[in-house]
Amino acid sequence: MGTYPVRVSAQPDRPGRWLWLVKWLLLIPHYIVLAVLWTAFVAMTLIAYVAVLFTGRYPGGIFDFNVGVLRWTWRVWYYGYSVLGTDRYPPFTLADVADYPARLSVDGPPRPPRWLPLVAWLLALPHLVIVGIITSGGFSNGDDNGWRLTYAGGVLGVLVLIAALFLLFAGRYPGGLYDLVIGLNRWVLRTIAYVTLLTDRYPPFRLDQGAVEPGPTDPPPVPPEKKRDPGGRLVVHVTAIVLGALMLAGGALAATGGAAALAMHASRDANGYVEAPAWQVATSTAAVTAGRIEVGPGDVFGQEMSGVDAVRITVANHGDAALFLGVAPAGAVERWLDGIAHDELSAVYGPDDSRTVHRTAGTVGPVVAPTTAGFWYASVTGTDTLRLDWTPVAGTWTVVLARADGMTGLSAEVGPAVRLSFLQPLGTALLAGGVVAILVALLLIYLGGTGLAGGARRDRPPSAPEGPPTAEPPPPAADSRSGEKVGAGSG
Repeated sequence: MGTYPVRVSAQPDRPGRWLWLVKWLLLIPHYIVLAVLWTAFVAMTLIAYVAVLFTGRYPGGIFDFNVGVLRWTWRVWYYGYSVLGTDRYPPFTLADVADYPARLSVDGPPRPPRWLPLVAWLLALPHLVIVGIITSGGFSNGDDNGWRLTYAGGVLGVLVLIAALFLLFAGRYPGGLYDLVIGLNRWVLRTIAYVTLLTDRYPPFRLDQGAVEPGPTDPPPVPPEKKRDPGGRLVVHVTAIVLGALMLAGGALAATGGAAALAMHASRDANGYVEAPAWQVATSTAAVTAGRIEVGPGDVFGQEMSGVDAVRITVANHGDAALFLGVAPAGAVERWLDGIAHDELSAVYGPDDSRTVHRTAGTVGPVVAPTTAGFWYASVTGTDTLRLDWTPVAGTWTVVLARADGMTGLSAEVGPAVRLSFLQPLGTALLAGGVVAILVALLLIYLGGTGLAGGARRDRPPSAPEGPPTAEPPPPAADSRSGEKVGAGSG
């Protein structure tokens, strides 16, 4: 049975009965740091993918950083709720800590084939399915009363819970269960290492249980760590990673928003309107309103811009009575409907399940015919399909759909649309700015990560311990006859 390049080892410890109850709180600092480190890990892996694709080499600095993140993660898992194997608090370092109970090392950097970044995830799909069962498999069960039981902690979560109960009531960790939990974590870490190209050897389909893997898998002893300036370069490297992670998140958000704005701009109709999906409106009251729409002018680069150039509302009447569609100042509409119950609509744009209708207090009855009121800014009346075109101006507005005679009960299909002239420049600016921010973020993460892992790279132990020098064999004799003469000449 060969030795796999990703070596995950653990030293059995004696965890206490109670500490696991509060480890979630004690691990919060590690969770915060790991959130930043894993953001950098993903970014560095993408850079490594590109490097392998074009050069066939896995950059050494990225390799050391990513191995350090996996090593840090394994220590946190071992202390926390993936094993509960020790009460010794994990150190805050990417380097290997020889006397900590949980250790991880990877032979490398590897020289994977150039095509591997394109298909590694596909080749690892069977392992990813197994990892999903180990770490996040679960179930959901409910009853008619609305109670629902949901679990998504995987097989590993169940086993660690059993171990926690043993610790709580028996004060010990069952040996066989410990070996199984370590083996499952080892499977997960091997899969992560392969997908991220830390090794190009395919993970074996075997569960290597126990604290030590088969073969000479213990990481070799490391030399004493060199002293570094904790207040100088370390701070710079950590700051670069944190800023890079924040900039990467912001850049991805900006680029996504920019792409969405450009896609919305491309979906305009012939008149430049972006349409929202139509929805059905039905009420037994006198009116349906979409109220208190705030429209305020904004100043963009010295030019006044309200944000919305025009609004178009299309209503398809499903009844026989004539309908009225209008927009007016919110205060005037409130006075017109004072004491009369009506339906208020929220979330005009968005999926159907995000829209809510609220029935106001009051009497369900007719209202003064809207066609006789004089406060409408724009309105239209008809028995078939209505279309209202409205150019927004500063103010607080309410859109009203009612029967033209003011009586109760209506049914229709409503489709709003807007014309936004700023979509294209806004989308272009956001997309370009997001791409630039992502590139700068990747550079910061790369410089910070390789710098942070630089010490570990300098101090990295050799892949195999060096033995004592072997004596060179004596030079061979010229031929067999010369040897015979030497032996015979002694007499």
